[in-house]
Amino acid sequence: MAPSRIVMVSGFTAAGKTTHSRLLATALGWRYVSMSRIRRSYVVGSSSSEEEWIPEGDRLRSANTALDHEMDRRLAELVESSDEPVVVDAWLQPWLCESKNAVRVWLHSDFSSRLLKAQVSRLRSGLRPSPVIRTTIADKDAFSVEHFRRLYGIEFGPDPDIFDLRLDNSEWIGEATIRASDEGISRFAPIFNMHVDAILQAGKDGT
Repeated sequence: MAPSRIVMVSGFTAAGKTTHSRLLATALGWRYVSMSRIRRSYVVGSSSSEEEWIPEGDRLRSANTALDHEMDRRLAELVESSDEPVVVDAWLQPWLCESKNAVRVWLHSDFSSRLLKAQVSRLRSGLRPSPVIRTTIADKDAFSVEHFRRLYGIEFGPDPDIFDLRLDNSEWIGEATIRASDEGISRFAPIFNMHVDAILQAGKDGT
């Protein structure tokens, strides 16, 4: 089997997909491609320069499902046309990508850890911790599961028939501080990169 030129990272909101996809791309010397960047250009109001998860964005997507189809098409185009190997940070591409040789990674983080990470994301943007972050993330999770089922019939989650690798990022943050987050990232990133690289080196037939 030919060496993989695509790694796709999926997981629920605030699991650490963006952070660890970027770090992986840097470590590999590969291109980084993100659905979040595409979403901002297609769904005005889905996020701001300070705040990533704004409920209005999901309301717009729910009312106009063509937005998601167009965003997924655009992301697929970017991946397929890339002359460089790519690390893709995206919710659905592990299901939608037709390449059997792509490495598909599910990044798990339990709900409590994701709440801490979401608060740290706000702190990094100069915002105060949100008193409603639990509701924000819970609503986002529920929307994502239902929306992807509605769009594609996909049961969003760590499907062992889809993912080549499933890693748990739950234990690496103990409190909602930038320092704790940075320490957790620095400890988990080598583990994440090592496991992905092992698959890349072995080839999918060797995993």
